[in-house]
Amino acid sequence: MDRIDRDAKYVAVHDAARPLITPEQIERAFEQCRVHGAAALAQPVNDTLKRADADLLVVGSVDRHQLYAMQTPQIFERKLIEDAYRDVYAENASVTDEVSAVERLGHKIALVLNDDFNFKITYPRDLPVADFILRERAKDRR
Repeated sequence: MDRIDRDAKYVAVHDAARPLITPEQIERAFEQCRVHGAAALAQPVNDTLKRADADLLVVGSVDRHQLYAMQTPQIFERKLIEDAYRDVYAENASVTDEVSAVERLGHKIALVLNDDFNFKITYPRDLPVADFILRERAKDRR
């Protein structure tokens, strides 16, 4: 956090694995952060989810109602994310993203439903899909 301008009121975290982000997505998340102090893009989970045992045998279903896959950007009031980082380090807690860190403080985070592609490039098979989307977006701008 010491590399961020001391006058910055907000901090946005975005992972490089999501190169399909659009200015509109960032702006919508920032608008909600200004209202709630914390906001993140999220995608409703639409896949069927199952629990499995150690042998990968299905043991039950997971109700996907009210489940969201977190995305980035995740945007926070600067003091809030600084406090969250301090708490995580002080407690040696394990978190998977900044929303999880802020949640530990009991602060609510506004979810901004994503209506465009912003998937994570995780596997080589994701690259051609991302390339296609970027080419289509470039065509639309002409």
